[in-house]
Amino acid sequence: MESSENYNSSIFRPRNLHGKKNRNVILTMLLIWAVAVFGFQFLLRAIEKPVPEKALENFEKIWPSVQTGQISQSDAKVFLNSLIMARGKVTLTTDDKKLISDAISTFTNLLLPDSVKVEVAASVSEVTSLRSKLPDIKDQDYLDTKRRIVELSEAIIGLTEPYTGIDKSTLEASILSFSLKNEFPGSMTDNTFDKLDERMRLYMTHNQSFLTDTKFLGFPFHYFYTAVFLLILFISLCIVYNLLIEWRLKKQGVVES
Repeated sequence: MESSENYNSSIFRPRNLHGKKNRNVILTMLLIWAVAVFGFQFLLRAIEKPVPEKALENFEKIWPSVQTGQISQSDAKVFLNSLIMARGKVTLTTDDKKLISDAISTFTNLLLPDSVKVEVAASVSEVTSLRSKLPDIKDQDYLDTKRRIVELSEAIIGLTEPYTGIDKSTLEASILSFSLKNEFPGSMTDNTFDKLDERMRLYMTHNQSFLTDTKFLGFPFHYFYTAVFLLILFISLCIVYNLLIEWRLKKQGVVES
């Protein structure tokens, strides 16, 4: 019988049959893991197709009418909502945040009657001023300023709701009040918005397939696979490796001292 010292192994340069078999088990499990992780990602890329969000479809349908100035009140509300949906994306670049905020400000201003525009502009101006002070204040002054900003934001939404259809209890209301500025282009035909449709498509088109659309145990399948199944697979491979090695050591008569 071989001494247990002869079973010392190196995965790169195995010295004996035991070392070679141990290496083969490790490489096989690494291969299984690599195929499970990277193979699934390649499969996703191979079968995915770009699918626009509903808000983007609404935008693209109404955008030509916005540019000509011939748009109904109902379409105007739908169009503004699509802009707000895009502004809520966390992946926007700084330039794109400004572009879409300008579009929201310009379009909202076009929907409001002159009497309301004055009140909204005054509130937006005060909110902008208060926000600029937040980094330099603290304690009670900070809390009071934040409270005042919330009050003004709610007042802005209350003034604009009859024309925008955005209720103050919705998430869209927060995005709208945050996006409104006092300085913006005077018309949606301004060359500032030449690339608006392109940027909207960028942020509101997502690659999808049956792997992302199918639900499994309440999760989208691709999420379950990557967040749950791969973790279970990794633990299972570790357990199988230990069982195989222990079985092989016992078979070859190697006992821990």
